[in-house]
Amino acid sequence: MQAQPALTEPSVAISVVSHGQCGLLAPLLAQLQAISASLPMQIILTLNLPEGRPEITQTECFEVVWIENQQPKGFAENHNAAFAYCRAPYFCVLNPDVRLDGGSLPPLLECLARSPGVAGPRVIAPAGTVEDNARRLPSPLRLLSRWWLRRFESDYSPVVLEQQVDWMAGMCLVFDRATYQDVGGFDTRYRLYCEDVDVCLKVHLAGRYVTWVQAGVVIHDAQRASHRHWRYLAWHVGSLIKLYTSATYWRFRFSNRCTAM
Repeated sequence: MQAQPALTEPSVAISVVSHGQCGLLAPLLAQLQAISASLPMQIILTLNLPEGRPEITQTECFEVVWIENQQPKGFAENHNAAFAYCRAPYFCVLNPDVRLDGGSLPPLLECLARSPGVAGPRVIAPAGTVEDNARRLPSPLRLLSRWWLRRFESDYSPVVLEQQVDWMAGMCLVFDRATYQDVGGFDTRYRLYCEDVDVCLKVHLAGRYVTWVQAGVVIHDAQRASHRHWRYLAWHVGSLIKLYTSATYWRFRFSNRCTAM
């Protein structure tokens, strides 16, 4: 048996969950392995559905941990389980349909070193437009207005290099380890949607920072399943109801941090 290489202490642990998405996972892993030459990382890969493992070579700067679920789990439960394996000072939640390069993650880590909490990148669609991953608190009126006017751009200006925002979408979020642990990670009561809203509000309420960082850029080919399938739409609505009736939502809404009344 070939001996495994001695592992370098990782700068960041990256949790990726695949739902039978090997076709998306393989190119992402190749990108991450290339980046690990300058940014040592620990990759925690969760196969939420039965599928073959993409071929990947572990190196001293590229540690790979595999989790294979016997039964499918939700977004929150999967990433919380991955965090138990984290041995880096920063923990990144990353969708398999995100693409990045060597300049994507360092600005987020540098931001968190100054402002602990959670940091998110500028997210670009394949067409080159800025996605709406940084948003204000989702009140019912605000959501109705977005859908009625068909306006899905970010609620914040991408001109500001670093800014505090109410919340950021969960396709790419980086936490410092202490913050993720202190807020309890993602709330497993949500099913697929609003876990990212909830965790960002908890970070705010813990007195830490939710920062949108323009220097970190990733590309995301958004699936937006809730726009096409009634089952996902029903889950989305159910999660919104949980959010609107949660103590976290109302504590944040009536705090000085709230900008969406």
